[in-house]
Amino acid sequence: MGLFLGTLVFAFAQAPQAAAAAVLNTKAAQNTKAVDINSVQKWIARTGAAWTAKKNWVSELSREEARRMLGSIDEPTGMLIMNDNKIAARNSIDWRNKEGVNWLGPMMNQGNCGSCVAFAAVATLEAQYSITYGFPMMRPTFSPQALFACGGGGCNSGWRPASAASFMKRTGVVDDACMPYTSGSTGEDATCNIGCIDSGARTFKIDGSSQPSSGWFTNIESVKAAIHKGPLMTTMTVYADFLAYSDGIYKTSGKDALGGHAIGLVGYDDTSRTWIIRNSWGPEWGNGGYARISWDDKSGIGNSTWLLSVPVQTEYLAVLSPQDREYAWDTYNIKVATALKESREVLIRLRNAEGLELQSVSCTPDDQTACTAKLDTTQLKEGRYELFAEAAKGSALRSQVRAFYVINSAPQLKLSYIPVGVDLSKTVKGRIEFEITTDSAPVPMSRVDFVARGADGRESIKSNEFVLGKMKMGWRSNSTTNGEYEIFFRGEMPWRGKTYRFATEPVKINVQN
Repeated sequence: MGLFLGTLVFAFAQAPQAAAAAVLNTKAAQNTKAVDINSVQKWIARTGAAWTAKKNWVSELSREEARRMLGSIDEPTGMLIMNDNKIAARNSIDWRNKEGVNWLGPMMNQGNCGSCVAFAAVATLEAQYSITYGFPMMRPTFSPQALFACGGGGCNSGWRPASAASFMKRTGVVDDACMPYTSGSTGEDATCNIGCIDSGARTFKIDGSSQPSSGWFTNIESVKAAIHKGPLMTTMTVYADFLAYSDGIYKTSGKDALGGHAIGLVGYDDTSRTWIIRNSWGPEWGNGGYARISWDDKSGIGNSTWLLSVPVQTEYLAVLSPQDREYAWDTYNIKVATALKESREVLIRLRNAEGLELQSVSCTPDDQTACTAKLDTTQLKEGRYELFAEAAKGSALRSQVRAFYVINSAPQLKLSYIPVGVDLSKTVKGRIEFEITTDSAPVPMSRVDFVARGADGRESIKSNEFVLGKMKMGWRSNSTTNGEYEIFFRGEMPWRGKTYRFATEPVKINVQN
């Protein structure tokens, strides 16, 4: 059995244009922020709009920075034909809770790069993959970095949804562990360097895609029918107030269009006349990363859509734990879900970061649904590992690869930073950019936070969960009131049920914008 300690069976509503024009950017010329939240909130209160706005990390960006959080070269075209009188029965669907089950993967953040198309495509594919296989816990992870870098996208230039769909059919996309996302942390394009040794076996191709809506005068019922097959990729025109969306049914308050954006369309509701969309700005934006948009909004959601087709399979293997970038210590339970026809025996294969296979073990579930194998991590060198499951015989079926970290000693965390082109001992204003160096042992940190603490003790925090040895983070000092602040960076890593942290020495700064 080697490093494995045996096996266990496991069962397991719109305002006049004149008023709208006064809502957005009344202070933008002074502080360059894309949206003035106070003006939006006043407009909402005055008009009785059905949504709420509040500050988040995206709403504090400048116009230039906000446009970089978009990235779809194509904006919506055409329009949907709607006729409420033709709706025979009120209907709805939400793939976050379809018959009590969430079919969507974890919320993602594109970070400092105009890669929204890749994130919308990957999130849509991950959901459709699980739906096609009929197993919501499959939780596949595909690489937005590989899709974007190899497909021809650029952080400053963006990309096209149709190109993403075409690339996934023609070339395919690897799992996230094969090429992790870095552009959100560096703000720079990555080269198409598929580094995993078995990228061919890890590349997944879709059968193709269709467009339930495109061009002019598509009936909304076509889009709604397509959503019942799975989430769609769609585009929208982002207006500045959308950056500050928090909850409710969004309908833009003005004319200030920032650009095209790609998102996921994961549901609709006939009664409230809304779309449910999934964004790629992290869970801090909107309602956990999601939003409800009025059919009457002019952003164009649903006017251009793509439905992905995944090859139908009756068999599958899925590693339920570990998940990507998970931390393991001591004795760890590896869980594999199985659906095999001829042979129920599964081989779990473990290899190191260099691709060298270290160990494999047979795992046979008695109930044909799942099994568990115990991994003694204390016999492994601390660091990054990859793991996957495959059919022992009778099939070439294998699961996606999961990358995880083994840590059996107390974390040692260090990080340092350098402000770029600014002297923190003098009065600061506008946006400040930092170059950050992380140094942690025995494995990388799980996240890095920038913290600005005011004299009243309140903290403004900006986080990055794609930690690299060298990375960049920015802070808009005009997102706060003028005054004295302490700023510092903080790194984190989980170990044995606790969170270990390291913080740089606080530096006092004076903000005057």
